[in-house]
Amino acid sequence: MRIDAVFVIKRRGVVVTGQVGAGTVRVGDTVWVADRAFQVDAIEAFRRSIDTASAGDDVGLLFRAAEKSDFTVGGMLGGGPGSHETPATFTL
Repeated sequence: MRIDAVFVIKRRGVVVTGQVGAGTVRVGDTVWVADRAFQVDAIEAFRRSIDTASAGDDVGLLFRAAEKSDFTVGGMLGGGPGSHETPATFTL
């Protein structure tokens, strides 16, 4: 997933927005930025909470255990280090 924007929401965490490239991502999945893993704590699409996002969905992913500086606009969220897939089915 290409990162379109990064926001900080006080008392919630960091929200990364973008479009899911292929596959699906679920709440609780682990996604990677470079060599760091982050757990998806919530997913929102058009101001409603969802449990799963699929290819083509424009979403915001919430990460509670992250800092804004962990993400770069134009960067990518992906599977594992050196990979583009997670044990789930989320891909770029």
